[in-house]
Amino acid sequence: RGFLHLYNGQEAILAGALHAMDLSKDKMITAYRNHVQPIGMGVDPRRVMAELYGKATGTSQGLGGSMHIFSKEHRFYGGHGIVGGQIPLGAGIAFGDKYHGSDAVTLCCFGDGAARQGSLHETFNLAMLWKLPVVFVCENNGYAMGTSVARTASHTDIWKLGKGYEMPCGPVDGMNPIKVAEAFDEAIQRARRGDGPTFLELKTYRYRGHSMSDAQKYRTKAEVAEYKKIDPISQVLEVIKDKKYLSDKQIQAINDDVKERVIECEKFADESPYPEKQQLYDMVYEEK
Repeated sequence: RGFLHLYNGQEAILAGALHAMDLSKDKMITAYRNHVQPIGMGVDPRRVMAELYGKATGTSQGLGGSMHIFSKEHRFYGGHGIVGGQIPLGAGIAFGDKYHGSDAVTLCCFGDGAARQGSLHETFNLAMLWKLPVVFVCENNGYAMGTSVARTASHTDIWKLGKGYEMPCGPVDGMNPIKVAEAFDEAIQRARRGDGPTFLELKTYRYRGHSMSDAQKYRTKAEVAEYKKIDPISQVLEVIKDKKYLSDKQIQAINDDVKERVIECEKFADESPYPEKQQLYDMVYEEK
């Protein structure tokens, strides 16, 4: 039921980001393709699955669902269903950190379609003016829902939008976790020094449709197959084997462990209770 926006193919972005972040203080905010990010930030995957099920044990107590995973404890601020809605919010989080004297950095992630939002330009302007500690990340997977980048703008190099605000910006191979980590490290360190924001365009690809109900008539199977040849997980696995970091037996043990955890998450979510009706009233603020 409902929507489920999968991340298959884009894993290198989160993996690279996590290597560059200080998870004790740095923050992240993103759009509705938001299930792997909180797990990477430290959220219990069982709670993420429970939120998908609409259960009370979910990250938003079952009231947010697939598009609204959230964890203040782990500094993951959603999960936003409004396209581009998280862009000014990400700058706002960074503003709060600067105001309170923290050297934390916020990663504000959005898709190529959200780069067409007017609020992006307002946010970029103020972020540069105030030198906010934020890294703006465009995860360009080629399609805004079912519309290609080439059909939504007169330019296809989205990163060049940063030039209009003299913001440090550039493209990054979003299928290579090492290149992603290097780009994020440079941008995060710049923000932490107080030198202001960076805008990175991570050129990546999603193998599944915009959501599970997407018929994907806007692209060919051959195109998807071509991108799978540079799959980030396969690239990492190849390096691990070539460098002999792990044996085949150790790799299989990791795969088996992941499968067991997925089954555990499913069982936890399935057995968790639905929210009580009273909870609807508990989430409404009363002004006194």
